[in-house]
Amino acid sequence: MIVLIGVLLFLWIYFSSMREMHQTTRNFYEQSFTVSNAAQALESQLHQIRSDLLYATLIQADSVHLINTVAAIKGHEAAAQQKIASIERNYSGDRAPLPLLKQNIQALDEMTASVIKQLAEGQYTEASTLIETAWNARFAKVAKLNEAILAHADLRANEYVAESEKRMERHTHQGITYAALLVTLFLLVGLFVGGRIYHLHLEADKFAFTDFLTGIANRRHFIHELESEIRRYQRYGSSFSFAMVDIDFFKKINDQYGHHAGDLVLQNFCLRCVSALRTSDMVGRLGGEEFGILMPMTDLHEAAHVIERLRSEIDHSVMSEQGEQIHYTASFGLVSTAQLGTQDGLTQLMKMADFALYTAKQQGRNRVYIANH
Repeated sequence: MIVLIGVLLFLWIYFSSMREMHQTTRNFYEQSFTVSNAAQALESQLHQIRSDLLYATLIQADSVHLINTVAAIKGHEAAAQQKIASIERNYSGDRAPLPLLKQNIQALDEMTASVIKQLAEGQYTEASTLIETAWNARFAKVAKLNEAILAHADLRANEYVAESEKRMERHTHQGITYAALLVTLFLLVGLFVGGRIYHLHLEADKFAFTDFLTGIANRRHFIHELESEIRRYQRYGSSFSFAMVDIDFFKKINDQYGHHAGDLVLQNFCLRCVSALRTSDMVGRLGGEEFGILMPMTDLHEAAHVIERLRSEIDHSVMSEQGEQIHYTASFGLVSTAQLGTQDGLTQLMKMADFALYTAKQQGRNRVYIANH
């Protein structure tokens, strides 16, 4: 009877504690990760707008191309507004940055309209100057506010980890107390509980560094490793290459086959990257269907060979999903330290890779384009 009561008490405490930990996890994902992902996606949309403006200025776009460019920019602006709305719904910190963020986004939209007007009037030099000065300055303010939002999400994550550790401590202490009363039985139960807690912490660490859908590095972890590689290059001159990748016509895949098929395409792409790339290379999801590939200690020639092999393997593969044959391709923008100055940092690297990717897509997609090549 005593053993039965002890077991029931132990199980009640165990499952109560586990339920609280799961509730904490659920709240964390529903708020902090939603805000973080929306902020990252917002900055990605603004990068796309800047790329479209720069490209239209560079090629001195005619009226037809300018119409297409304006349509693309309007789409990015609409997507950006959706991300701002998502941030407003889920943000739980000091809300003072939110009105400033919306004001700066509105000002950025107005500057975008001014650039488009200058392009329409054939004032390409003036448009380029406006992008590099006032537009970039306003974009920097938006990026700074975004960083504040991401910092709050990180703070929430730290609070979650601290609370989880406290719960684990209390949970473990209760297990030890009952184990002292029921040595044999509670020893086995305690081992089981310890394994479950350890598994939960492994899952928490996994979600902190990996993308939940594809299992590869998430944007924050990948950017951290990329910044570390840049610092090694600046300090020791060690070479590396970086490729920005975009799955071609991904929206059409979602529209034609459904979002489940789109998720399978993303997972298939990551599996092929892991298979085709070397163990020293790293692939990360930057957002949506956009990925980054980091190749440490790799010059441009070797990197181009590796990336071309990956592109070809993807191009020659076909996925089968519920009887449907799905073929997809990817475009790559490649840059290496040979094209960087010793003082160039992450912003310049991302800008060059993003422009190279944009050029690859403009030239027909399903190809590798080397920055400044």
